[in-house]
Amino acid sequence: MSYSIRRRLLFTLLSITVAIWSVTVVTSYNDARHEIGELFDAQLAQSARILMSVAGHELEELEGSSIASAHIHFHYDNPLKTADHIYEHKLAYQLWRRPENTLLVRSFNAPDSPLSDQPAGYSTREINGELWRVLSLHDEDTGFQIQVGQAMAIRKELTDYIARRIGAPVVIALPFLTLLIFIGIGRSLQPLKRLAEAVLRRAPNNLEPIDSKNVPHEIHPLVNALNGLFERLGHAFENDRRFTADAAHELRTPLAAMKTQAQVALRSKDPAVRDSAMEKMLEGVDRATRLVEQLLTLARVDPDTGLGQGEKVDLLLLAENTLADHELQARMKKIDLQLMTEKSLTIIGHRESLRILLRNLLDNAIRYTPEGGEVQVRLGEEASTTVICVSDSGPGIPADKREQIFGRFIRLAGQDISGSGLGLSIVERIAELHHAEIRLDESALGGLEVCVRFPVE
Repeated sequence: MSYSIRRRLLFTLLSITVAIWSVTVVTSYNDARHEIGELFDAQLAQSARILMSVAGHELEELEGSSIASAHIHFHYDNPLKTADHIYEHKLAYQLWRRPENTLLVRSFNAPDSPLSDQPAGYSTREINGELWRVLSLHDEDTGFQIQVGQAMAIRKELTDYIARRIGAPVVIALPFLTLLIFIGIGRSLQPLKRLAEAVLRRAPNNLEPIDSKNVPHEIHPLVNALNGLFERLGHAFENDRRFTADAAHELRTPLAAMKTQAQVALRSKDPAVRDSAMEKMLEGVDRATRLVEQLLTLARVDPDTGLGQGEKVDLLLLAENTLADHELQARMKKIDLQLMTEKSLTIIGHRESLRILLRNLLDNAIRYTPEGGEVQVRLGEEASTTVICVSDSGPGIPADKREQIFGRFIRLAGQDISGSGLGLSIVERIAELHHAEIRLDESALGGLEVCVRFPVE
């Protein structure tokens, strides 16, 4: 399922931004509420001490006058009258004489009952259905107690106001931020779009590397991967062209011979000549058929695409089946075909490709071994490798020419055995795809020994 990089980036960046802003706003709100509480608590303490000092001094003077015996009591008929300031009716105080519990002074909005039951310190109480923050101070020398209260709504209103001032710009800026991020992402993705258009406009045969000079660093891996792909495709196309040219050249020889023999058979009136021409034409057909089979096999294992998922391959079973397929061919030349192994061996590989590898080794050994000779297939383990060796009693190959025979359509001079020169090319390619090593030596039978060593997984 495809998805849009722009939308994913936009969603991711906005989600992160909103999350950070939300945490910032919540943290700021909590910090502001805490600081406002501390500030208003300090104001309550300051107001309480000032009122205690002033009211206490005034009351002491009144008590020292001629009316000292009178009960000093200030009373307001309407404690909830309109205040001069919006927050004034939310501030209240009381002055008490202890332990007589006599209310001496109170603000217009303070009740007759104590604002707090605590003799000293801060407390939160509900007064007339509203939460108040109350501070009580008690002077032991004079016996006065001052209680100053403040409605919690003041703090909440101020905290909410600060939160709105912090949050409003965030909410207002969010749509503009979304638009800017969307535009910024679009501009950042322009090089990728230009790269796609450049690749789209390319001709199918244009495998030149893409210029990465003005490409952002983040796109360099993609450009390098594309250039690597173009380079591999160029090599593959070149190999295909060379392979096609070589195959056409090799096929011309048997086809020309078949045509010549067919013309001889048509023109000849001698039955013996005609039969000889037909036999030679059949030999040409067999040779062409083998060449086509090997070309198809080589084309199948030649691309640099590997062999896919490996599997466990029983080499003993594989060798027994392959030898059984070549038994008739060996019997026709009276060749002794042997399988030598100490135990069953298993490797990870591609079963069909390994069968083709062993089949080509056996076919070459049987074809180049004279009648009455011997061909051996040996399986074993040597130096942390699993080995398949095919030995024969044929003429062998000189040491200085052994590397040449792995080339395509290469046949050594002086060989009178018909062939295409593709067998060992196929073997080499399959070994390479299995990360195996091929070694050519002189066999104990007097001919050639080809050993393929597979690394132990």
